[in-house]
Amino acid sequence: MNAGAKLALYGAGLVVAFGASYGLASVIVPASFVADWVASGETHAVNEPGEHPE
Repeated sequence: MNAGAKLALYGAGLVVAFGASYGLASVIVPASFVADWVASGETHAVNEPGEHPE
């Protein structure tokens, strides 16, 4: 098997692996969990010059 075919198979395997993980994530993780997680995110205020972050 030549190098081009090996690289093509490797690339196709990556596409399948990432596609499967993306599809499974939408099945495994409920949408309500994602919505709660996004809602609980904090916004980081920009510090004024000379201020120390907490």
